[in-house]
Amino acid sequence: MIYKNSIYKNFLIFVFLFFSSTYICACMNVSVKAKKSDKLKIKIILVGKATKAVREIANIIQKDLEFSGQFQVIREDSTSGIVRTKDITGHFDGECRLGIFLTMMSKNTLGWRLYDLEYAQMVKGEKYKIKGRDFHGWAHNISDLVWPNLTGEKGFFSTKIAYCKKINCANKSDYKHVYIADYDGSNEKLLVSTPTINVIPRWNNDPKCPLIFYSEHTNKNVRLMVVNLQGKRKVASNFDGLNILSTFSPDGKRFAYCASRGNGLCQIYYYDGELKKLTSKGNNICPTFADNGNTIYFCSDMNSKNCTRIYKYDLGKRENTNYIPECILNTGFEVSTAFCPVKNRLAYAKMVRGTMQIFVYNPEDKTHKQVTLGAGNKEECSWSPCGNYLVFSVRNGNKSRLAVLNLLTGVMKPITKPADSCYYPNWSPFYDSFPCVV
Repeated sequence: MIYKNSIYKNFLIFVFLFFSSTYICACMNVSVKAKKSDKLKIKIILVGKATKAVREIANIIQKDLEFSGQFQVIREDSTSGIVRTKDITGHFDGECRLGIFLTMMSKNTLGWRLYDLEYAQMVKGEKYKIKGRDFHGWAHNISDLVWPNLTGEKGFFSTKIAYCKKINCANKSDYKHVYIADYDGSNEKLLVSTPTINVIPRWNNDPKCPLIFYSEHTNKNVRLMVVNLQGKRKVASNFDGLNILSTFSPDGKRFAYCASRGNGLCQIYYYDGELKKLTSKGNNICPTFADNGNTIYFCSDMNSKNCTRIYKYDLGKRENTNYIPECILNTGFEVSTAFCPVKNRLAYAKMVRGTMQIFVYNPEDKTHKQVTLGAGNKEECSWSPCGNYLVFSVRNGNKSRLAVLNLLTGVMKPITKPADSCYYPNWSPFYDSFPCVV
């Protein structure tokens, strides 16, 4: 039965899980700001007897470094080790000056060292303690450790993308399940597989406790759910009608989401110790925090029938009953707002000559830049935590494929299989650790 009691009853579980920090795993807390340049050649050199595990880790590190478009990776083996200077300079070929030496030092310890190959000078080296059996996790962690020494910034390879996938069911309505995968779409894991439609997953913003909020269709409403990475689910909001599109402040202590409360129109609700309705006119969707949590951008048709526009809500003025949000763009049909605090940019989808394309808005000079072209409707964009990539769905007919756009190079790469129909991607923030998905 749908709850119709006080706000606190509906949000008791929500708030408890929101501040919970009970899940532990081995994963790095990282960020990155890559730089646009020609590809730099770098070697990955396997020292001593290279086991299958070490080779697999080297493969993933190579893929990580090449994903950015900044590096070309060359693989070599070394039986002599790195004891003498000539063991290092022997790998210098006049073009490739940097080398990453990987050594399996013991059953649970992998050593890596980054060298200037020409002068046999070590830039950085560490012993990495292996925990568990997740090759992908180990490799991404090491890539995150190496990356700052190559670019001057932290890595992003340990982050994840959550999304939903259409599941075709014989003689039944199609379901949508929630999945998570590595930043490049690899290592896909099923997280929510209930026999219903589960959509719009959103990561929380507590660095110690990764959680995903998503909306589940029931016979009575669309309720907001929360799930940890072990698959344990709870109801977060169960009002009549729609409960969708949660977003979290940068400090992780406040959130906003959309609810219709059974009256047919979606409004934006904001929680900061108590729940408050921010909007009251028209349909209001896609809230996203900006300006360190002092502003919310959202989409609304409040002043334009059947056409959503982007608005800016100043949370410092929410107590003013006469306050009117500022419309920042009223030139067409705009949806799917997502803000990047690192770059101070707002991404959104806009209809251009019958096709949805992704745009980026600069609040400083109030300019809008189209960043995607070509066929296929680009929808539901989300920023990487480093601010150099956007992930979104590209819909052609009844198929929808996820793609990542490198904003430095302009290259767009599909990251899900052509046969799959995937929707609503959301890139995780930096967490202290990611529990293993089971």
